[in-house]
Amino acid sequence: MQIKIGENIIKNLRTYLRNHNVNNLYIITDDNVYRLYIDDLKKYIKDCTFTTYVICPGEESKRIKIILSIYDNLIENNANRDTMIISFGGGVVGDIAGFVASTYKRGLEYIQIPTTLLAQVDSSVGGKVGINYAGYKNIIGSFYFPKEIIIDAKYLKTLQIRQIICGLGEILKYGLIYDYNFFKFTSSNLDRIYGKDLNIFQTLIKQSVPIKEEIVSKDKYDKDLRKILNFGHTIGHSIESYYHFSRFNHGEAVILGMMYETSIARKLGLIDKEYFKEIIMVLKDIVNPIEFDNDEIENLIDIMKNDKKNVNRNIVFILPVSRGKVDIFESVDEKLIISSLKGDLFCL
Repeated sequence: MQIKIGENIIKNLRTYLRNHNVNNLYIITDDNVYRLYIDDLKKYIKDCTFTTYVICPGEESKRIKIILSIYDNLIENNANRDTMIISFGGGVVGDIAGFVASTYKRGLEYIQIPTTLLAQVDSSVGGKVGINYAGYKNIIGSFYFPKEIIIDAKYLKTLQIRQIICGLGEILKYGLIYDYNFFKFTSSNLDRIYGKDLNIFQTLIKQSVPIKEEIVSKDKYDKDLRKILNFGHTIGHSIESYYHFSRFNHGEAVILGMMYETSIARKLGLIDKEYFKEIIMVLKDIVNPIEFDNDEIENLIDIMKNDKKNVNRNIVFILPVSRGKVDIFESVDEKLIISSLKGDLFCL
């Protein structure tokens, strides 16, 4: 697998297809990307025959009904094991396209062309593919790696602020789990990020991707070290699920999750007050924390109990232990989880 990062590097797609004698493509994208960029993509695949399947944007499309519809369409178009799938869109498109590629006829090759900041810094890298089911995030899925990932920053020009924040959640996470200086750099350049400066985007991507690649290379199938990539996700995924994937996007929920999980770390004495305040003040400026009531907390914890990281029925948390470093905790007192969700973040 190769990862190419830059501006206007989508042209590499034509070279890849030609060098690997790919003639038949199946493109999966969403309405927004189709409207904005399908004509751009067509310039680089004109030597191939192709079929395009367009989904609705958003987490609601990550369900089995959509997957079955894509299978039907693949069969209708006589897709075979020589067909290459192109994922052209954000994280939802990438998860769906990768899942379809991993399962249809026991596996088709595919290429990721991520078009959102979240997908470019995180979800397109690492081979995780999957869908939501029964209200749970990514509970059905597999590991399936693309042949090529083409990360072209030019597609970020049309992102809305909320989409940028969605990617920021994962970028800031990398700093907190692996590189404290990267966290400081990112938090000090928010104005340039919100201004869609393509140079700063490329810098963030080129620092984020190697961090994820290194972690994944040491734990390809998420058995140990790779779990640290889920800082903020235990509570974050429960928030996404509780609100039926409609109130918060993934990055916003992860930012909320990082705040509450940082609160747990502080209560456990894993980090000092100064570092706790630094993390919370940066994240609060991006997403306002919520003060959950008892019924909401009970529902959130019930969702967490089905988190895929859990061990021996214990909710597993990734918690900060020092600047730019986290560790895995398999037994956190439920009272601490409840306390962190009750709004003590508002005291800062």
